[in-house]
Amino acid sequence: RKNSKANKLLHLTIMSQRIDASDGLMISMNSQKTTMDSIHRKSSTSVDIDIEEGSEHHEETLQQQSRRLSQIIKSRTELYQLKKDTPTTQSNEMSEKEETSGIRYMLKEVATAKEHGGDYKQRSLTALRTSIGSFVTFAVLVYPQQEVLGAVWIANIFMHSTINTSFGSSFGSVLGFGRSIILTTACSWPVAFFINSLSTKDASIILPFLVFILTFLIMSCPPLVSRNLMILVMYIVVASPVREDMIWWKPFSWVATYLIGIMVALLSNIIPFPNFVLKSTHKKLQKFENDFAMLLLETKAYSENTAITPALSIAARASIELLQSRICSTIKELKADLPATRTELEIRCKKKASKALSDWVIDCQDLLTPLRLLRNALAQRLLGEEYDVYSPHLREAKKIINEEVGSSRDRLADAMIAAIAVCHAHADPNSHRTVLPHLTPELDFALKECRQSFHWAIAKAAKKLGVNPQSTSPIFAHLTRRMAAFNALFDIGDILLAHLKKYSWELESFNEEAKQGPCNCITSMYHTHLKMRWSPWLWHKPDSYRLALKTSVGMSIASLFISIPYLWRISQPFGVWPGLTIASVNLVTTGSSFSKAGDRLFGTMLAAAYALLVTDLFPGNSDLVKIPALTMFTFILIYLRGNKHAYANTYAATSIGSMFYGSVKNDFDFDGYIPKRIELIFAGVVIFSLVEFLLFPRSSRKVVEETSFQFFLTMNSFLKQAVKCTKLMETYVCELGKSSSSDYAAELFRNSIDPFHLDKLSEYHDMLQIQSSKLKKEIDSSIEEPHVGLSTPLHPESFRGIVREQFNSEIQAFILIDSLKELAGHYQQEGHPAREFNWPHFHTELLQGISETLDYICKWLETTFPDGRLRPQNGNSMKAITAAASFRSLEDVRLQSISKWSNNFQQFLSVEGFDTSDPEAIMTLGITTDCLLELCLRMQKAGRHVEEIVHHFPSTN
Repeated sequence: RKNSKANKLLHLTIMSQRIDASDGLMISMNSQKTTMDSIHRKSSTSVDIDIEEGSEHHEETLQQQSRRLSQIIKSRTELYQLKKDTPTTQSNEMSEKEETSGIRYMLKEVATAKEHGGDYKQRSLTALRTSIGSFVTFAVLVYPQQEVLGAVWIANIFMHSTINTSFGSSFGSVLGFGRSIILTTACSWPVAFFINSLSTKDASIILPFLVFILTFLIMSCPPLVSRNLMILVMYIVVASPVREDMIWWKPFSWVATYLIGIMVALLSNIIPFPNFVLKSTHKKLQKFENDFAMLLLETKAYSENTAITPALSIAARASIELLQSRICSTIKELKADLPATRTELEIRCKKKASKALSDWVIDCQDLLTPLRLLRNALAQRLLGEEYDVYSPHLREAKKIINEEVGSSRDRLADAMIAAIAVCHAHADPNSHRTVLPHLTPELDFALKECRQSFHWAIAKAAKKLGVNPQSTSPIFAHLTRRMAAFNALFDIGDILLAHLKKYSWELESFNEEAKQGPCNCITSMYHTHLKMRWSPWLWHKPDSYRLALKTSVGMSIASLFISIPYLWRISQPFGVWPGLTIASVNLVTTGSSFSKAGDRLFGTMLAAAYALLVTDLFPGNSDLVKIPALTMFTFILIYLRGNKHAYANTYAATSIGSMFYGSVKNDFDFDGYIPKRIELIFAGVVIFSLVEFLLFPRSSRKVVEETSFQFFLTMNSFLKQAVKCTKLMETYVCELGKSSSSDYAAELFRNSIDPFHLDKLSEYHDMLQIQSSKLKKEIDSSIEEPHVGLSTPLHPESFRGIVREQFNSEIQAFILIDSLKELAGHYQQEGHPAREFNWPHFHTELLQGISETLDYICKWLETTFPDGRLRPQNGNSMKAITAAASFRSLEDVRLQSISKWSNNFQQFLSVEGFDTSDPEAIMTLGITTDCLLELCLRMQKAGRHVEEIVHHFPSTN
């Protein structure tokens, strides 16, 4: 800090921001102004960002950024100053006539859509790009003779599949589709040429077998993308020469048509409305920075008011929950956009900026766990604690913690806000940076100072609580929440510090970007996107093997509409449609496949109705009518497309082109083509249903019922293994106190690098993680799966609740393993206070109590559900409710655990004291206890959802 002038200024500025916690029931306007001014000064020395003249994205200086942040702080400060007892309301008097006055009302809604959270502009741009893409695709391809560039409607399908949310993602799709189309056609063309040389009878006999083999290979080929569409490419090539002569170059003309479609999609993201992901990434990084700063400010507000004004602390806690959710969503969005962002940066030859952004987004993934811990620590109310909210002893302890930690906490928060600003300025592709200050020493010092301050704050608070009698609950339990909350903040700081240490900030310069020539860019793009990377064939995976096999069987059966003369007479000249339907709707899970099949039928009916209306109103088969009609239809459907049943709108938009231009073989007889198309698509859905249910039955509903049940058993095994681990630690600590301690330690570590069997505990956690991931993957499909009356349908809210709570408990299991590993390291240090007091015995008692209770619950579950599925069995509703109610006993376990923790912690302080204690060990002890309490709470909530499931069981006679 002494070697850098900028860091000295930053240090002096942050030191000037320290706020005395005793001043603050409310934040006065003077302190508000001081805070905003100090943030201006701090930010102006944090990052130096230059503005490039003529830049497309005008960059804010740090002073402008701090001014924007100050406005946010001001709004929150004014919110705190609202009087609790005088809520104000503004009456907007509006007559009923004005509120629903047609066009005038709609114009007013459009004008205020942005402030009400509307996204009509984004919807309009997306719909406009897609409709323009369809217009250009058909305009380019239909005016040449379709014998040269045929299958125009398939080109429109590829255009819709390629025009993604941004230019970067579309560019990746173009490269992937182009490579896959060429490879699929190159493999299919020799087969089609061979079929063309056979007689119609021989070709009809051999077609189903060739289709089966080619479909299986395509579904198992690793380099191919969107394999369902590649089956469409293959099937058109292979099936065409069976009933008609095919010119040898025809498949290559189709390839040219497809490539034109995907290139039109790429151009639609550039002209007329550029759609680059870099702009949205810049906005998301700004949103991330603002929300993160507000999260830290709300954390400070919660800590300052929790002992003084409970109403304000409640408001701050609710704000923290909101901001945590928004930050996690933004981090996930940044990760999802990262491939497209890197593609756009590599196209612009900015490889260094691409790496900086990738490193930051990857490091941000580590923030998800401490953010969840922070929310849980502040949101949960330990049993009995709510009765002591207004206890003078507890309020006094909270005041002590706030007084001791206040200044160091504020300094840490300010340093973290500055660190986020620096990291974003470095990672943001639109930032134009010169020299970035070296914040690592400041953040490192703030972390150490806050850790030490919190350690002494806990010591004083515990001493204060220790001399006062406990009232209605173990008052020491409150310290676990404080430890968990501050530990989450320290983890966030450590993650930011680790990222800062990766770079030499005083040497970083925007102009250091290495200049790459076109050849280097092309080589880089080739290695990234076009180079074949042959991984193992997908048939080694059970789910992929099943999908490839059932798709091959379905396609082989559908090819009978071309091979069998009777079926060909029914379907000619459109016998390929049943096969194309199977290729499109066949997914891994049953529920998702049936949902997509239903959306396909609905989209077909919608497009058919519109096509018939257009042809009746404007007879004559004029391209000047059809192309504008399908363009308008595409715009409306894409604009109205939502998250649920989005495929129905997308398929209707692609199907309208098929109906207008796919009927070329039928001399554009729409009245005959459209009903035939609906008939053959329905035939494909029926074939798919028979294959799915009879030949390859797999119920997502069964998977969810079995896996959610098995998760409880695996968690029981996990806790039993945790008990064994802590018993080994207890034995180790006890034996070290004897004369033969060195011999015991040598024997324990001689033949094992994992003497406490924590790796075995990690294996059980891996099983929990696999089961939780499977549940998250299958839950939507299980709910969408058609109900055929063979059992009670799943109750969506209850099973989603079970999946959510089991996911949260899996996270707590992961944190427990890390805590036990840290404690094991402390126990191996000679003379460590934690080892002297034998904390492993305490953790063994806690884990044993939880394990025995969960073991009792699992035995009830196994007795009630003998087939291992959470569903009605032999009129077991009363027995099932008894088994589900056994989860409520975890509430008593939590209360006992809190009591034991309070007693042990008080004895530890009276014996060892804080003077000789290790702050990290004290923190880890609190985190371990808090983790066990949270684990019990999640299991208890999961049991509550099991009770709700049982409530929907049928009654017994």
